[in-house]
Amino acid sequence: MVSQHRRFELLDVVLAGEPIGRCTIDEWQDERGDRQWTARVLMARDHASTAGELVGRTREGGFLTGPAMFAAHQDGPRGARTVLVELYGTGPLVQTTDPAATTKP
Repeated sequence: MVSQHRRFELLDVVLAGEPIGRCTIDEWQDERGDRQWTARVLMARDHASTAGELVGRTREGGFLTGPAMFAAHQDGPRGARTVLVELYGTGPLVQTTDPAATTKP
């Protein structure tokens, strides 16, 4: 059973070193007690990353980071220019004090 679900926004999000804007995060604890998360973001169709480190700023000013990969996408509201992408976390979403360090190759 899922527990401790929370939904929040991340601002100034970067995926695999490329800025992608803001996204909505859903985070929860699964039946094994592991933390899980997904992100939904409206991004440019030509964004080339399919996996990488996601880093973003919370409204409170902290930074969160975690590895993510593309799960699904659909056409966005701006037609051919954007897609609504769902990213799955492939590891924990954790706080960081140096967001720039997590985006360097």
